[in-house]
Amino acid sequence: MTPTVLNLLGVSQEPDLINWSAHAQLGRNGARIHTLFECAESAQRIALIRCDAGASAAAHLHDGHETFLILDGDFEDENGVYLKGDLVIYPPGSTHAWKSSTGALIYATWGGKVSPVPSTPVIATNLEEYDYSIYDGQHSV
Repeated sequence: MTPTVLNLLGVSQEPDLINWSAHAQLGRNGARIHTLFECAESAQRIALIRCDAGASAAAHLHDGHETFLILDGDFEDENGVYLKGDLVIYPPGSTHAWKSSTGALIYATWGGKVSPVPSTPVIATNLEEYDYSIYDGQHSV
C-alpha cells in the first residue's frame, strides 16, 4: 500500500493548489475542507481546513479526540487564541465553538463522531402569570 504524502509547508504557501469542499455542517460558516483520510467505521478523519476571515462554528461535541495544528492564521475558541505553529489537542468528550478573525489553514485529525451540542431550552419560571385564555389551540406559535 502506498502512503499519502503531502508537504504541509508547501500547502500553507499555496493553498489554492488544493481542491477544497464546503465544510458547513454543524453550524460552520466560512470554512472549507480537504479530506486526506476518512474511515466511516471508526469515524477517524485527517483533513486540512481552510477558514476565511470571520469563519466560525457553533458549539459541537467530539466523542473521540481532536487534534489540530495551525499552519497559518489564527483560530480561537473558549480556551484561547491559537496562532501559526500551535498544536492543540482536545481529549474525548470535548465541546467547543470556534472562530477565525483573519482566516486560517489547519491540519486536523478526529477520532470519533462529532455532533452538535443541544441548546438548553429556556424554561419559564413564572407560569402562573401566563394568560392561557388567549391561546385558541388552533395556531402554532
